[in-house]
Amino acid sequence: MNIPKIDNKRLMQGIKNFFTKNMALKVIAFVFAMLLWGYVLTDQKPMREKEVANVVTSFDGEAELIAQGYCVRGDRNEILQDVSVKVRTQITNYAYVTSNSIVASISLRNISEAREYDLPIQATVTSSLGVVQSITPATVKVEIDKLVTKTIPITTTFNGDLSEGYWADMDALTTTSRLDITGPKTDISTITHGECVVDLPDLTSTIYSTFDVTFYDKNNDIVSSDIIIGTLPTSTVRLPIYPVKNIPIDVGNSLIGADNLAANHEIIKAVSTPEKVRLVGDQATLDKIDSIALEPIAINGLDKTMTVSGTLIVPDGVRLLDSTTVSILLEVREMVITQTFEQLEIQVHGKQNNSKISLSVPAADLTVEGRYSLVSMLSRSDVQLFVDVSGLTPGVYKLPISVLVLDPKATVELITTLSFTEVTVTIDQPK
Repeated sequence: MNIPKIDNKRLMQGIKNFFTKNMALKVIAFVFAMLLWGYVLTDQKPMREKEVANVVTSFDGEAELIAQGYCVRGDRNEILQDVSVKVRTQITNYAYVTSNSIVASISLRNISEAREYDLPIQATVTSSLGVVQSITPATVKVEIDKLVTKTIPITTTFNGDLSEGYWADMDALTTTSRLDITGPKTDISTITHGECVVDLPDLTSTIYSTFDVTFYDKNNDIVSSDIIIGTLPTSTVRLPIYPVKNIPIDVGNSLIGADNLAANHEIIKAVSTPEKVRLVGDQATLDKIDSIALEPIAINGLDKTMTVSGTLIVPDGVRLLDSTTVSILLEVREMVITQTFEQLEIQVHGKQNNSKISLSVPAADLTVEGRYSLVSMLSRSDVQLFVDVSGLTPGVYKLPISVLVLDPKATVELITTLSFTEVTVTIDQPK
């Protein structure tokens, strides 16, 4: 048997002709194939399986459970974890089956006692896009507890200090003192008290708002508020905050008779304790107040230092934070006068017999300052200027000039001023 020899050139030419000729026939064949495939998709409706991850789960029938006096205990985020759902769907719906088109739930219906349950997870596909084949995981453990309500005391704590220039009226503070909280009996029973914390820095106006409450157990450890069923309770705090200003007390204008003290007396100091008081009120009103007055204080004929009480006159439109009564120190003394004695002879004390002593300047001027009753009565004979040469040998010395007015006690009380304070003293050898 003879096998014909293959002509490679003719074979290649045939293949080339198949792909390059009869193009119209090939296009018609392609269009027919597409129509046939469309018919299969729309009329025959082939099925496919799709696994959808991250499907959100929720509880079904929780309201009915709560109505029966029960509730779910535990961290809901851990219980209601996302699941994966396998769906059988027509190929035309394949792209539309997503986690948003699947509803997964855990039924809490028909539960009638507090205990742990292993509940199945159920899922459906919306808009009849497919049928659920399986769910992973298929079940979840859920602990059911009795639902209880407990009343707990609430304290309010203020953190930090107000900005300078503001004052909080703590006497007018109103807060929530007790709260009712509802949740699983096991957890709610551990809560003993709650605390509301208000940050004061940067507050410049009255607080009237609600604040979160932190819950604690008997060991003062924080209990998570996640255990509470329903709306999270809050504490309402109202605290008036006002501008405050330190105002000096005007003592001088409250003194009546300051020019009619005892004869030859004067008032040298009139100060209050405290020297300033705090006023609160509207800022515009405070800005107009520079000092606060006292009710009149009569000092006619006053001849000695004394302390008296004064009553403040509070301006309209503001509130005084401090006491209305202050202590006033009135320091009174005799008038201070001066008297000058010119060219008083400088005497020599301690001179030895037969020694010859000469002074560079024989006299000096002296000014005496002190109480009127003491200085006004002085005469020239009451004043002495002297140098003391006791124990000095012949020679030249610069010695201080000493002053004696009446007696040493009076001299110490007075202020004396000399026209010069030293004198040159020459002591010659006796002949």
